[in-house]
Amino acid sequence: MRRAAYALFIMNMNRRYKTLMVTLILASIGVASAQESTRTNEPQKTAAQSTKEQLDQLRKTARDDVPRTAQALRAMNPATMNDEDRATWVRLTREAAVRSGDAATLRALSGQDDPFALLPLAQVLLANGYLNEGNFAAANETLAKIAHLEHLNTRDQRRYWALKVRLAQLAGNLAEERAAVEHVVHELGRWSSDDCQSCHGDLKNPKAVALLDVQAQWLGKRFVELMKLQGDAQAVQARALAKLAADPKDDDARVFLAYALLALDRPAEAQARINELSWAAVPGRQGAAPRMMFMWP
Repeated sequence: MRRAAYALFIMNMNRRYKTLMVTLILASIGVASAQESTRTNEPQKTAAQSTKEQLDQLRKTARDDVPRTAQALRAMNPATMNDEDRATWVRLTREAAVRSGDAATLRALSGQDDPFALLPLAQVLLANGYLNEGNFAAANETLAKIAHLEHLNTRDQRRYWALKVRLAQLAGNLAEERAAVEHVVHELGRWSSDDCQSCHGDLKNPKAVALLDVQAQWLGKRFVELMKLQGDAQAVQARALAKLAADPKDDDARVFLAYALLALDRPAEAQARINELSWAAVPGRQGAAPRMMFMWP
């Protein structure tokens, strides 16, 4: 009898416990739903809106008060930022850590992506140094140490491939040289992009695209020479024409077509294709010359 009563008591307690737990769960769901509803009705800020302005201000005043800058950066959450802002945060945080003697932060950020990181830039410049000294093996080994090339900024990627062109040419490796040349030639088709114009554009007229002399580019000239040596200019021409047929606005295809026509000794036709590029420097077209545009290496 006592056992039966005890069992009934436990059963009732279990029911009460379950009822209490269900009530608490439903209540928490209701609170969460209310909070979510409130958040949904609030105007949403994008990561760029919420961090870019703050990061720009921190960049301007980073040297004025290093401890305050480091504290402000620690208070930010890079996980909520877009890729560009996160890279800026990493760069500014590293600089603040160096200036404040914060070894732990530097170690914690080791390997974090930053398109303008100094280590890969140093490796590119070191490889250029080895190239100038005639130590081609060391130059190639240094370039091979650059990890995640695709994460670097456009300038340093172009420098990397330009070095590969020179090294392959010196080694007499036409296949490697050709592959490296084409990497850089592809960049010419993006000349009008903000990525290119942010460095090379006209500061006095930021909305205008600086005019590029397509035929004067050393990599373009070398591309023409390689097509003549390898005898595939007609194949390049055919591929470019097919791409233009699919997309008449494809500037990359138009650049390749112009160089292929030059390799086929058809300069008038090549010039006509270059004239179709709104950003190309051609006779009679008004526009500024590019800034910081020179042969390298």
